[in-house]
Amino acid sequence: MLGGLDSPFYRWCGAISRLIYLNMLWLLFTIMGLVVAGFVPATVALFAVTRKWIMGDEDIPVFSTFWSVYKKEFLKSNLLGLTLFIAGYILYVDLVFLPTTSMFFIVVRYALIAICSVYIVILLYIFPIYVHFNGNIKSYIKNAVMYGLSYPLVTFAMVLGIFILYMGFTYVPSLIPFLSVSILAYFIMWLALKVFARIEEKVNGKDEVKSNEREPSFSK
Repeated sequence: MLGGLDSPFYRWCGAISRLIYLNMLWLLFTIMGLVVAGFVPATVALFAVTRKWIMGDEDIPVFSTFWSVYKKEFLKSNLLGLTLFIAGYILYVDLVFLPTTSMFFIVVRYALIAICSVYIVILLYIFPIYVHFNGNIKSYIKNAVMYGLSYPLVTFAMVLGIFILYMGFTYVPSLIPFLSVSILAYFIMWLALKVFARIEEKVNGKDEVKSNEREPSFSK
């Protein structure tokens, strides 16, 4: 009735089981790092695993992959997390304590709101970029801004999807410890890879055009 092992039912059950397992690993390794030091490297490892799944490598050893990324990226990812935390804290303090007694401060407040919007874009893209590209913290943040603002519809889809997931988990809070983080990471990574693929196509297209433009000069 349910079909064989290749039926949609079993594939969905397998996918959900993997997401639950990944969510449990994220919780475990976050706690292992005493939360403060474990949150960011565990999240990086989480996105690294989901990236491999989405790109078709579904048979990877999940635990060893997660642990390997967690160890390798522990210091670098925590430095990134500290940078984002400090920036976010400064923005929060400025918004909360900035007076609105004059037009100048009102303009500054709107400017801060715009900066906060960019900060949210960075948070959406920073982990997919971290696990997909090699680089430093500065390049990760710069690319997060560039990719997020270059594809506003995809970025909006991320925000909308996060809101829908949030509403769903508020109705079924018992699922939060089992699926909330992993399914969110999978969703964001899936959309981010769409953006990366589009950018790669554009870059490759430009390279082909430049190559074709140079061919006549070589033939002379």
